[in-house]
Amino acid sequence: MELNKIYNEDCLNGMKGLPDDSVDVIFTSPPYADRRKSTYGGVHESKYIEWFVPIAEEMKRILKPTGSIFINIKPHCSDGERVLYVYELVIALQKDVGLRFVDEFTWTKNGVPGRFNGRFKNAFEPVFHFTKKKGFKHRPYEVAAEMAEDSIKRAKRKRSGESLNGSGFAGLREGSTLHTKKLALPSNHLHIPQKSNQYTSQSKHPAVFPVELPTFFIKAFSDEGDVVLDPFMGSGTTAIASLRSGRSFIGFETVVEYCELASERLEYEKSLEQIKNHTTQTDIFNLLEGE
Repeated sequence: MELNKIYNEDCLNGMKGLPDDSVDVIFTSPPYADRRKSTYGGVHESKYIEWFVPIAEEMKRILKPTGSIFINIKPHCSDGERVLYVYELVIALQKDVGLRFVDEFTWTKNGVPGRFNGRFKNAFEPVFHFTKKKGFKHRPYEVAAEMAEDSIKRAKRKRSGESLNGSGFAGLREGSTLHTKKLALPSNHLHIPQKSNQYTSQSKHPAVFPVELPTFFIKAFSDEGDVVLDPFMGSGTTAIASLRSGRSFIGFETVVEYCELASERLEYEKSLEQIKNHTTQTDIFNLLEGE
């Protein structure tokens, strides 16, 4: 199976063509139960776990021991309350599939305008992190930011060693990478605005996320040259994030129109990269003219 290609086929069948332990990161936002039947179908919430578990078993098989799986999905409301299939899915992935449930990230985005009876506008979605084993790749400084001076002073006042309860949380020690590089690590609460609107090509797909979302996880949990898979590729955002991060990608998408949309976006992305690599104004003009 070729890298840097989106296949117009069901992901369950497609993943069976991939070798064991061949993918470094899986980032995806699977179809929400029964939410968009008119555009890409749907699975009823009562059947969702039964439908997804075989897909997750293939994800686990093709994932490298050092790899990570990220699933962006939030339960919808029905009859005035949140349905439970997403939480049931998280439990099933750990208990039945045997994945390690590492963490839950919160992606805060622009809230959907409007008034909702008994609820406020929806302005966040979870991203669930799973792995096969404990020793997965983690590159936190790839997504770190410069520390403010006040933060550096506060960090020097509060140093501690490894946590005693095995939680993985630890304070700062003198001479640590954080001190020497003066970098602040992000939390599991991500603030990334949704940029898609009626004027962007992504608007042709009913459920999209900004390229910065998969980019964060790809950079933080893989290395350049690694392979990223999105089993529900949609408009191609994970593929674009992979290319921008120096990774290869594989994608599966059942809807022909979305495959075409993703291909268009990838071609545009490649043309932008070509333009950046052309240093003279003449080269840019020739490229845009198709020479």
